[in-house]
Amino acid sequence: MELNRNGITGAESMPAGLSNGLSLELDMARRFTFASAQNAVPILRRITLKNAGDEPVRNLTLRLRAQPSFAREKTWTVDRVEASGRLDLRDRELSIDQGFLAGLNEAERGELVFTLTQDGEPPFEHVEEIELLARNEWGGLGEMARLLAAFVMPTDPAVDRILKDAARLLERYGHPGALDGYQSGKPERAYMLAAGIWSAISGMNLTYAEPPASFERRGQKIRAPGQIAAGGLVTCLDGSLLLAAALEAAGLNPITVFTEGHAFAGVWLKRRSFDAAVEADVTEVRKAIAGRELIVLETTLLTQRPSVGFEHAIANAKDRLSQAREAEFDRAIDIRRARTAGIRPLAGHRPADTAAAGQDEVAPAALPPMPDFGSLPGEEADPIPTTPAGRIERWQRKLLDLSLRNKLLNFRDGKQSLPVLCPNLGALEDRLAEGRALRAVSLDAEDPVGERDPEQYRRETGGDIRAGFALASLESGELAIPLPKRDMDGRLTSLFRQAKSDMAEGGTNTLFLVLGFLRWQETATGKKTYRAPLLLVPVKLLRPSVKSAF
Repeated sequence: MELNRNGITGAESMPAGLSNGLSLELDMARRFTFASAQNAVPILRRITLKNAGDEPVRNLTLRLRAQPSFAREKTWTVDRVEASGRLDLRDRELSIDQGFLAGLNEAERGELVFTLTQDGEPPFEHVEEIELLARNEWGGLGEMARLLAAFVMPTDPAVDRILKDAARLLERYGHPGALDGYQSGKPERAYMLAAGIWSAISGMNLTYAEPPASFERRGQKIRAPGQIAAGGLVTCLDGSLLLAAALEAAGLNPITVFTEGHAFAGVWLKRRSFDAAVEADVTEVRKAIAGRELIVLETTLLTQRPSVGFEHAIANAKDRLSQAREAEFDRAIDIRRARTAGIRPLAGHRPADTAAAGQDEVAPAALPPMPDFGSLPGEEADPIPTTPAGRIERWQRKLLDLSLRNKLLNFRDGKQSLPVLCPNLGALEDRLAEGRALRAVSLDAEDPVGERDPEQYRRETGGDIRAGFALASLESGELAIPLPKRDMDGRLTSLFRQAKSDMAEGGTNTLFLVLGFLRWQETATGKKTYRAPLLLVPVKLLRPSVKSAF
């Protein structure tokens, strides 16, 4: 086995002894929960039969049974494994008993028992352990970092009461009571919405409960919003997820930040997010805070008496991200990014709580004054170009070149181009025609697939994880680029410099977004196919500073 930052994975070989050294290698989840099953996270990530012998091995049967029966028995039939060869079994999907997992109120040790048989040989058995977590248990930042978003439950009935109290507080202080998220387009409005929600939760008379040791690594049971409202107890993670649920229900994008032995929450003041659901670079978090696009909140202060104000909570959380405490930072989980990757919230399955049992009334924290952020960085509008007479003349001049050197007739991918994944070209063209900006994000860096099996997800939901992420990104003003982030940034920089140079030297824009290609051949019997761009939309690359995103 090997231990990496994502948890225990790797391959463990079955001891030799069947048909001249046939062995079984596995890559599988070591912890599994109801949330894993709900979000199409596979138990088996890889199954390989390896033949170290000098002769092919034929007529194999591999059986798998689960103890206890949280998954149905499965059988694979293998005709042949070549000498000194290996065979990866492609069908790795297990039929999970979600009712069994939903009924677990404590973690339970489970086993996957693999039995390998061959004609004329005694069966060989191999056992792998798996930990089955309780329904309300999160498994930590190892294998289950993204799954934290499943425990942010914005539809829990208890969240409705928080939002109602927040709306009343906003109105009492002279602000609109509408929970309108980013509709105003003003970060000040998002700030006040978050402040109202903070104050509403501060009036719930919550009591701090000490979390388990190393909870950020090993995980812990999560109290749902209704359970918190009824019992009044929260760990730092419980409070962070409760605040995140209310923020998400109000139309805002929350995050959860993990430092050594601690968790706290944050919220984007604009319709933004990190480039990945799991952000491991504290510098990216600091940059977003410095750009006044993100605020973080020390959620343990929700349990203080008298109630602690919103601005105090922000200052306390920012201190935890300071350079002096950089070694304590672990990672941040962006809830909206996880949602675009298909991580759905768990259902509460409980009625609305009318009040916190046995709780005294507590005065909520006072709302802070409306902040004055001024103009935020990165908000430069993309100007709508005027009549491009010069560009039209250049297109005509270039189209006189009818050889295959002309990229308008024979386009080939390379370092001077950037691929885009966009399931809705019409929406993309409409957005650009309106002069609205888009931010480039790396699909590989975001990794919406994560630990899940795309084919299993497609079978269970009928959707494509990457395409769904790209569509959700487009709706949020982002363009999904199917390249590693380093490669994407390098190509964008190269395009940016070339377009700037062309404009300075020739006064002509040479940067276009191509929507669709025509495939053509030189003759009816030709074997080679070429691609010609169909629709070219003139675009401009912008970035507020050298280190900013395009």
